[in-house]
Amino acid sequence: MDQYTKYVIPSVDWLQQTPLGVQPEERVKLNFFVLHWLERNPDIDISLPEYSLKFHGIDRDFLCLFLEGWIKYTLQTKDTVITNCSMAGLKSMLDFYESGKAAKLGKIDYLENLAHIDKEGHLRDLFDTNRNAKNTYLYLKPPHEKHNFRHDENYFGFHYYFINLVKPRAVTYRYMLEGYYNDWIETPDGSVTYPRLSPGNYNFRIQASMYPNFDHAVESSYAFNIAKPFWQENWFLLLAGLSAILLIYFIIKQREKGLKNIAQMDRMRIMFEYEHLKSQVNPHFLFNSFNTLTNLIAKDQKKAMDYTENLSSLYQNILTYHENDFVELSEEFSILNNYIAIQKGRFGDALQLKINIPGEILQTKKIVPLALQMLIENAIKHNVVSATSPLIIHITATNDEILIRNLVNLKLSKEKSAGLGLANIKRRYNLLTKKTISYGLHENEFVVTLPLL
Repeated sequence: MDQYTKYVIPSVDWLQQTPLGVQPEERVKLNFFVLHWLERNPDIDISLPEYSLKFHGIDRDFLCLFLEGWIKYTLQTKDTVITNCSMAGLKSMLDFYESGKAAKLGKIDYLENLAHIDKEGHLRDLFDTNRNAKNTYLYLKPPHEKHNFRHDENYFGFHYYFINLVKPRAVTYRYMLEGYYNDWIETPDGSVTYPRLSPGNYNFRIQASMYPNFDHAVESSYAFNIAKPFWQENWFLLLAGLSAILLIYFIIKQREKGLKNIAQMDRMRIMFEYEHLKSQVNPHFLFNSFNTLTNLIAKDQKKAMDYTENLSSLYQNILTYHENDFVELSEEFSILNNYIAIQKGRFGDALQLKINIPGEILQTKKIVPLALQMLIENAIKHNVVSATSPLIIHITATNDEILIRNLVNLKLSKEKSAGLGLANIKRRYNLLTKKTISYGLHENEFVVTLPLL
């Protein structure tokens, strides 16, 4: 390829001087020529840096401009120092953007901020690997230009990103909304949403760092206020207080009758709420069960018959036990075994259940009915279940509690929630006992602990 080397710099010059959209076919040919020449020429070694993938994400031509600027600099100066070559590549790309030659792509915030760093003379600092170097920049895009909002303007979405050319894959975020939850929350995501904030003063803080303990973190923030609605203002509260005094006077006159009515209504409300909670069954499960049954009928009638028997047994158990406040743990596992057999008809060995519970606990302890089924269903709904990524659920128990845990492997596309599961179980325990459930993430496992009674 040496005979073509003399054509490389003129080709790069043309690419750097010609706006995007002008002679696009010629741009494609020259990009191909320069990159093909680079592949065949061992004298120039470009190990594509991690951060350059960001340029490809903006537009592939920017990645080409970066590489071509690197090549041109090396050919002209014979300099192979990676930092100097990278600087040349960045300058080639930024000069092209700032000259307006990429106008058809519109404003690109990442390049705007990279150009601003260059104008301030800090572009080379981005390559400084010293622990105290300012090699990371954080940019927060506030949801609004204003800072004061009405009570019904309480939906806020924050977007942010960083510029780091040293170890971009090591950079993580953590955020805090002071006035709402005053602890740091770590996240790899570039956005966070608060859909229904109460009136008050808030300050959203976001930090980024390439160190696990967030040493030398950079931070950006946005403070705002949500006003109270009129019914929380002092004049309204005063008027409401006067009205309450008149109402209390009337209630006192009807005290005996009123107290009886309220007590009766409360009992009816609790009974209705609990019966409703006990009868809830996810309709998606029924839909998926019949789909699986349809496929089995066409492929294996014996398996289809076994599947039908399990499905029938499951719903028979549901009808039998949903009237009970509590069931023995052994009976709960009888319901669960039917449910797991049905789900294995759909997932096979991709769904695995590991149970380690002493027989004495199974026969002597009780639990609210259908709780284990709902937790298994919840795990299936939110996690990947496949042959390459099986969902393994562990169930263990002591005399006081039963523990259900699984590794978190969230689906990219989440199923729509029907509002059952954990919320259902928690409310049922609250209605029947003072003992509470607990759940949450622990070292990449989702763990639920239910009291045994």
